[in-house]
Amino acid sequence: METGPKIQIASEVDLDPLVNLAVAFRDHLGQSTPSDADFRESITLLLKDSGTEFFLGRDGQGTSLGYVQCRYRYSAWSSGLEAELEDVFVVREARLHGVGRQLVEFALTRASEKGCRLIGLNTNERNEAALALYQRLGFRSVRTLWGARQLWLDLALP
Repeated sequence: METGPKIQIASEVDLDPLVNLAVAFRDHLGQSTPSDADFRESITLLLKDSGTEFFLGRDGQGTSLGYVQCRYRYSAWSSGLEAELEDVFVVREARLHGVGRQLVEFALTRASEKGCRLIGLNTNERNEAALALYQRLGFRSVRTLWGARQLWLDLALP
């Protein structure tokens, strides 16, 4: 990876590499769901969604190295467009070579170009490598409000 990855906004022609990367991410997390078919269906829909973009990183030979899924929405709290990095994943062989940094920097630039006022993400507090990367890029988990970190909570609905 002498020259670094090429980062691009993914399109429908990038479906297979995105599905393969999402499956690799699922497996990395030790999960069994979503299925490969579910990922294919979901990513197909999301590639057509104007509020979602995927950014794909490839090496000079065209091998997929990682991806970011970015979602955009208007927020009453910031009175403007916000971005959320829903997925950030780099294949094991490409880690520690700047691929994740370049993917996230691309997402930051793209969000700025779209006029976003805020960009956020969530990650496990024990994911030290990811936290270090996000902090180097300026993300912060500490909030002055109530002197505590902001937490992301979720609930699976039936």
